[in-house]
Amino acid sequence: FMLVHMNKDTIPLKAILFVLLLAMLWGGNAVALKIGFMEFMPLASAGLRFSTAALLIIVWAYPNRISLWPEPHERFSLLLLGLLFALQIVCFNLGTDLTRAGRAAVMVNSYPIFTGFIAHFAVPGDRLKFWKGAGLAVAFGGIIMVFRDSLGDIHKDFLIGDFLTLSAGFQLGLLIVMTKRLVQNINPYRLIVSQMIVGIPIFFFLSMFFEGRAAYGFSYPALLAILYQGVVVGGFCFVGFAMALKRYPPSRISAIFFTTPLWGITLSHLLLAEPLTTGLGIGAVLVAAGIYITNQTRI
Repeated sequence: FMLVHMNKDTIPLKAILFVLLLAMLWGGNAVALKIGFMEFMPLASAGLRFSTAALLIIVWAYPNRISLWPEPHERFSLLLLGLLFALQIVCFNLGTDLTRAGRAAVMVNSYPIFTGFIAHFAVPGDRLKFWKGAGLAVAFGGIIMVFRDSLGDIHKDFLIGDFLTLSAGFQLGLLIVMTKRLVQNINPYRLIVSQMIVGIPIFFFLSMFFEGRAAYGFSYPALLAILYQGVVVGGFCFVGFAMALKRYPPSRISAIFFTTPLWGITLSHLLLAEPLTTGLGIGAVLVAAGIYITNQTRI
């Protein structure tokens, strides 16, 4: 990856563009989930997605002689990380099934605000100073502007889904900070695969218990959606994000990911015909301003 030789104090333009690409691809995740839900129920979808992603990473790691077997002193930390990962994905998938893809993208991608506050206390040197906090607040305000049109009485049926996806956003923020701490001493491939190895049997067990045989169907769009989630998001994006976290503070990387809900809203409109909110334009400006403020080298 292009991130290997970059300075930790600044995020260069090439790295910003790379993370923006990850954000765009990640923004399509909720849309792909919705398409996949046409044939695969939420828990089964999670199991299929991460089985595909884990296989992809294992196939990549083997010829590159990367050991994916955890060291004895790593196992407890990786188990805790895997359990949190499983909970986060369960909340996100179930929540997305109960709300619109655009709303799910906004709610789960509130995680940078949680990441910034958690990193302030848990990551040495990643302090939430005034201007960095202001940048996160401005960017989060952009998300609120995009989301504000969805708070009327007509959308109360989505509240449970919104709550679940928001809780998934908090869990993702915590997961990112834990990953930042562990990735300094654990190979990122092993870190990612371990989460999936813990989560996959949990997803399939819960699917078997709660969803049964009705969890599985077949159509080419749903199959392509699962492959997108597994190969593009679960494989390429996860590894790329872990590499970025190894080089840069999580609050700054997460600030760039404030663009993810905008991608999610745009793609949900184009592919699922979900309505665009009137606050989208203002929200986009605020998100861009927040990213600019947060990524200034002197703050």
